Amino acid sequence: FETQMEKWMGACDCIITKAGPGTIAEALICGLPIILNDYIPGQEKGNVPYVVENGAGIFTRSPKETAKIVADWFSSNKEELKTMSENALKLAQPEAVFDIVKDIHHLSQQQQQR
Repeated sequence: FETQMEKWMGACDCIITKAGPGTIAEALICGLPIILNDYIPGQEKGNVPYVVENGAGIFTRSPKETAKIVADWFSSNKEELKTMSENALKLAQPEAVFDIVKDIHHLSQQQQQR
């Protein structure tokens, strides 16, 4: 478990990871293009099309293809990297935790009024 993920992600230009929702959320907030290389069937599978279809990343299980994508992003295809970074920031919801707390508080208030 890493307690300073924002520090490590802040030093990156992209991230290679499985489709865990916490990591994806943090990467989006940091504006990191994402290469998804795996997912847990069921609970993480839906995260793959969310990232890919919104233009914030790519999915591949192939290490060779991953290496090619990274090489392309940092040489001849820097514009794609920039676009994916912009798309990631558009998807980011850094205030989501506060919205969740407000929703829980509102629901608890409703429950108390019954």
